[in-house]
Amino acid sequence: MTDRLYYDDSYLARFTARVTERLAYESAPAVILDRSAFYPTGGGQPCDMGTLNGIPVIDVIARESDAAVIHVLAEPLDSDQVEAEIDWLRRFDHMQQHTGQHLLTAACVQVAEAKTIGFHLSLDTLTIDLDRPDLPDSTLAEAETLANRIIQEDRAVTARLRDLDDQEGVRMRRLPRHLLTEGLRVVEIDGFDVTACGGTHVARAGAIGLLKIVKTEKHRGKTRLEFLCGGRALRDYQAKHRAIARLAADLDCRYSETPELVAKLRADLKAAQSALKAAREQLVEFEADRLLAGADRARGWALIQAAYENRDAAELKLLASRLTAGPGVIALIGSAGDKCQMVFARSADLPQDMGALLREIATSRGGRGGGQPNFAQGGGMSATLDALSTALSDAAAHL
Repeated sequence: MTDRLYYDDSYLARFTARVTERLAYESAPAVILDRSAFYPTGGGQPCDMGTLNGIPVIDVIARESDAAVIHVLAEPLDSDQVEAEIDWLRRFDHMQQHTGQHLLTAACVQVAEAKTIGFHLSLDTLTIDLDRPDLPDSTLAEAETLANRIIQEDRAVTARLRDLDDQEGVRMRRLPRHLLTEGLRVVEIDGFDVTACGGTHVARAGAIGLLKIVKTEKHRGKTRLEFLCGGRALRDYQAKHRAIARLAADLDCRYSETPELVAKLRADLKAAQSALKAAREQLVEFEADRLLAGADRARGWALIQAAYENRDAAELKLLASRLTAGPGVIALIGSAGDKCQMVFARSADLPQDMGALLREIATSRGGRGGGQPNFAQGGGMSATLDALSTALSDAAAHL
């Protein structure tokens, strides 16, 4: 079994070791060392990255059979003696996030008696799942404030071994299947929390810097909190500050006034969209009357062909519906462009099958479509105004 150096020193970024086994892991070269500071994926925490003799370590896994740490490499390692280096920025990020998780978990217990039943840390997200679905925002804000107070007090964070029989006061979801230390490893935040954990952590809470809850959602009847710590929280704040500062500048207001102004703009936009819709419907009414007045009625019913450029599909449907609302009308209309749209419609008193007709015309030109005998739509192919007009004329010839 590999001697796991990070148990004693999470800040160890460089070490020497000896290769004890070479193997392949999912077709990639890999080695096992007699000692390693590389944390393998597990316990909700991703693995460390880094190099062995300059060769990138691309994955780190704990072998199920004997808990040996497998270092998966970008290329084979020839030497038995290893100079190893951890990707420190990645390691420290994980230390900040994981210790912050301990803090927020303990704060939720103290403030709301909400226990953590799930934890996930990735390169992008950090979440905990709480066993209660009914936590108000004010309670979560109180837990967040408490966690940040512990950070500001810079309390000591220590890892030590306890006898397995001495579990009193230790927060633990379940006892590990394979104990890799001579006793139960617990991480203690001075005077605040004691948790059984095999992960990497900062030495003092102040190194976390900041903890911020950024999202709350219901998940399988529980509460999921997404939050950020340390460098992640700072980068998130910087990005959001840039966004709100730009928005405030565009609105010519103080940033605190942006929610009210944005709400007003949304209301104004909604009103303008309603007015525009009403105006378009009125224009369609006038347009339909004009087209009906000039329709070809040589076959005993009115035939209307109309080709447009880049016209909204919803307007086409509205126009076709208005044209065929009364008896004795067939409307073949469309909009040319990169994705041509066609709408074929007929009045209820006529027998022609518009769905079959549109499907035939569209598919013969590389498009698709269909619908009901009285109303069909389709297209999708590129068509100029002249090409669309020809397609409508071909459809009319089939009637």
